[in-house]
Amino acid sequence: MGLVIFFWSIARIMQNWRMGWIGLLMVGLFGVAGVPELRADQKTVYLTFDDGPREGTREILDLLQQEQTPATFFIVGGHIINAERRETFRKLQESSLVQLANHSFTHANEQYRAFYANPDGMLKDFSKNNEILGFTQPPYPTRLPGRIDWRFEARYIDTRSYPLQSQVPVPEGLIKLFDNGFVIYGWDLEWGRPGKKVPLEPVETMLKRIRSRLAGGAMVKPDHLVVLMHDFHFSTPQTLESLKTLIRGLKEDGLKFGRMRDY
Repeated sequence: MGLVIFFWSIARIMQNWRMGWIGLLMVGLFGVAGVPELRADQKTVYLTFDDGPREGTREILDLLQQEQTPATFFIVGGHIINAERRETFRKLQESSLVQLANHSFTHANEQYRAFYANPDGMLKDFSKNNEILGFTQPPYPTRLPGRIDWRFEARYIDTRSYPLQSQVPVPEGLIKLFDNGFVIYGWDLEWGRPGKKVPLEPVETMLKRIRSRLAGGAMVKPDHLVVLMHDFHFSTPQTLESLKTLIRGLKEDGLKFGRMRDY
């Protein structure tokens, strides 16, 4: 009875601060009104790198080994053009921290509209890249070049068509890929450059964006944040140091890191 009187008294006080007793109880029990906050260690960040092997790939891999941080590399088979890149690709294959994934063999030759207008050609291109990657059993983890599409489950499909905003309809080739065992992953946030002639977005800004999104922003899968990066952005000591700062900052937040097979 005394406990009831205590809460009633506090509630009367809080009413004077324009806060009812229900809000008081919710704050007391959950820390925020209404919903208990998810712990940081229950949230996962997926670092993904596109377009390798190329400039920056080897440096990223060395940093991941140093920081013991897992990541996924979406590989373009057509970029394995010399002995140095073949050696980098071999080291990616051997790393226990790395998952390899399919980003097409040609990267559409940068001719995206023509590429997506040819479903059979798409399937042939991605299948050729599967051979490079050594993929023989589905599901084949995949990311489309030049588009932000998701189809990792039969019931889930999302096409935001970036950067080709006029291409809203789902390409027939995407459906053909999924029907042939390819699972399509997009991304929630991209760490890149606001424009072609400006530097990589500051790491402090990217950390704020990640923290904000995990605190309640939109994600395809709640509490699982997929971050897109491109290997060539981390080919200098300065940008590589930024990547190290990002990884360590997220670890200090208590967040987990995963590969796309854990998604």
